Amino acid sequence: MIKKEEKSFLLDQQDQKIREQLSKIRHKIMVMSGKGGVGKSTVAVNIAVGLSLQDFMVGLLDVDLHGPNVPKMLGARDLKLSRKPDGRLGAINYSPNLKFLSIEPLLPSEDSAVIWRGPIKISAIKQFIGDIDWGKLDYLIIDAPPGTGDEPLTIAKTIPDAYALIVTTPQEVSLIDVKKTIRFCQKVKMRILGVVENMSGFICPHCGKGLDLFKKGGGQRLAEEMGVRFLGRIPVDPRIVDTGDMGKPLIAAYPESITAKAFEELIRNIVSVTEEMHKDILEERFMRIAIPISSPTKFETELSKALLFAIYDIENFKILVKDVVKKPDNIDLITFLKDQVVTHVIFYDPSRELADALVHNQIKVLLVDSPEAHPDQLIEEYLKEKRKELH
Repeated sequence: MIKKEEKSFLLDQQDQKIREQLSKIRHKIMVMSGKGGVGKSTVAVNIAVGLSLQDFMVGLLDVDLHGPNVPKMLGARDLKLSRKPDGRLGAINYSPNLKFLSIEPLLPSEDSAVIWRGPIKISAIKQFIGDIDWGKLDYLIIDAPPGTGDEPLTIAKTIPDAYALIVTTPQEVSLIDVKKTIRFCQKVKMRILGVVENMSGFICPHCGKGLDLFKKGGGQRLAEEMGVRFLGRIPVDPRIVDTGDMGKPLIAAYPESITAKAFEELIRNIVSVTEEMHKDILEERFMRIAIPISSPTKFETELSKALLFAIYDIENFKILVKDVVKKPDNIDLITFLKDQVVTHVIFYDPSRELADALVHNQIKVLLVDSPEAHPDQLIEEYLKEKRKELH
């Protein structure tokens, strides 16, 4: 049996490996859906292949452990994990610019059932990220199972800077579930890249005319209602079923088709928005600022007593959301702040050791001279200073 101290050391090692691997990946995108059957995996696979065809280095991670479809849809069920010169296992090479990983190649047979509970699934996903050498990537596309269970939650906690790309269809029943997915992202502090409306109309292969087979436009209306970006519509193409079954993604098999062109437009939007959101963080146009408080209106100066934190989401130097979150007793301060995906903290007099540790974990430390100020006032003063710097 592993002693607690040894177990803690092993966990620290794994976390370190995960951080090292993620530092080599510029953008991480989890493709999600509120319900099954909306074509989420089809969208994820075509996005990954499309990005690779534009000379981006891309990884595709299939974390749908109970129903892995990526190897089949890529036509790569016979490919195996590569072995690096240093002995580490690498992701499976699909093309010069695209590598992928799924649970299926690791199973005894293609039809083996995965009967795992939460802790085992969480451990497997962390190993997929930390123990497998992905190399340097421009994009890591993560195909998550439908809903808001263990797998999406593990990704949200393990990759705090991942973006969510939410796939829906125009029907009302799908849109209702998308709202739950958006609420999940807000709850776990995951930034939403945008919404994609799949199966948005049907293009007749004979006459080329469009038909609203499953309605049209519901995804865009929902995005506007929920205040998130709408990234594009993907129309139904009858060949998309055959290309998935044959392992030839439509964007590569039929590049001149209307649906392939729609995927290309979606990919252009993804590239544009990810670069914009990355720039927002570098320029501090997006911040998540934490302040220790003893009450909703009072700043807490003694960090040892800090149990409550006011957390502010800032975009374009305006407060979007304010939450009050209680720090659990069983985790340390830095772990708590990282779990909340905090980018800045406001403290009165932190120790040098704590300040250095926060900076090491890419959390900026802001110091205040007047701890008597209202937390909201501290935030407004800082934002006022940032606005002055721009002018």
